[in-house]
Amino acid sequence: MQRISTLLHYQSGEQAIMERSRELLAAQQRVATGKRITTPADDPVGAATGATLRTGLARIDQFKSNQSQAQYVLDQSENAVAQFTDALLSVKDKLLAAANGTYGDAQRQMVAGDLEGILAQMVGLANTADGAGGYLFAGTREAAAPFGQSGNVVSYSGDATAQRLEVANNRLLQTKLTGDDVFLRMRPGNGTFTTAAATTNTGGGIIDGGGVVDPSQITGSGYTIDFNGTQFIVTRASDSAQYTFTAASGPNALQFDGLRVTITGQPAAGDRFTVQPAGYQSIFDTMAQAIATLRTPATSAAALARIKTQLGGALASVDQAIDHLSLKRAQIGAALSEVDGYRQLHDTRSTELQGRLSAVEDVDFAQAISELSRRQDTFAAAIKSYSSVSKLSLFDYL
Repeated sequence: MQRISTLLHYQSGEQAIMERSRELLAAQQRVATGKRITTPADDPVGAATGATLRTGLARIDQFKSNQSQAQYVLDQSENAVAQFTDALLSVKDKLLAAANGTYGDAQRQMVAGDLEGILAQMVGLANTADGAGGYLFAGTREAAAPFGQSGNVVSYSGDATAQRLEVANNRLLQTKLTGDDVFLRMRPGNGTFTTAAATTNTGGGIIDGGGVVDPSQITGSGYTIDFNGTQFIVTRASDSAQYTFTAASGPNALQFDGLRVTITGQPAAGDRFTVQPAGYQSIFDTMAQAIATLRTPATSAAALARIKTQLGGALASVDQAIDHLSLKRAQIGAALSEVDGYRQLHDTRSTELQGRLSAVEDVDFAQAISELSRRQDTFAAAIKSYSSVSKLSLFDYL
């Protein structure tokens, strides 16, 4: 026969009360927090699944933060490029007026002053800050403004390294365009070649900006066009091959190697014009050259012809710059569209993961409340049982 002491009865009752108390507390906590898993011990597998889902949600939150930053920077860049384009459109209007032949030296000087003001505005736009202590068009050299101006000469101290942000898994999106890419690497003239009149010309001949009629025939060589009084002789620089065109009384359209240029006015015998492949030229250099041309007095018919030729070239270069910036705006727009697409994708993904996490961790309130009620009953029963046992004594039976 096993003896059960009074002390053992007490200890057993106290242990039962403590156990029921812990169970009641856990049930109360589940109802209060709405969480089924409060510690890994509650459900080790569920806790591990929840940790994985939280990691995914944290990564999505970081992506969404990067997306917001990318959108802000891209919006700022698009606005700056749009304002720069508007400035170029104003420049185009002023150059068209100055190149039409009705302006005198004084009027061209006034236009030059207007262009200097627009040039300063352009430099300011190219130095637009990003709102975070850097600059939109500096590349990775953000300690100082990327563009500096001395007179009408503009220099670039940034670099050609594009900045990117991870806006989605394994997707680094370029969020900043470099000043080198946006403002410096532009094709002057018509984008394929440039035209010019020799400074030694004595006649009134004017060469236009020209154009491409057959890209497959372009050689990439430079050309000289010499006028001997009755003929235009085109010489290809790469191999000295020549084309001869008889001069007409009106405009002379010369077509060779897939190119076409038109010479108007009356050139003098011995005058020369050049056609050169278009390299890269910054819009700031184009502006400086146009300003210098406008400030040059037309002391003779030949000088006026050179001014008109140079202004025509500047107009063609400005048109190319406008097209170039339009492409950059399209690039920014595509990036903004991509960011918006990723944001919608991650919103959907975040909602999905939140749902899965809720299914793993959250309680069924009806079940939890029912369990809480049951735990309260068992706790109350344990206390009542202990209370009854604790009153018993051997003397009660004597």
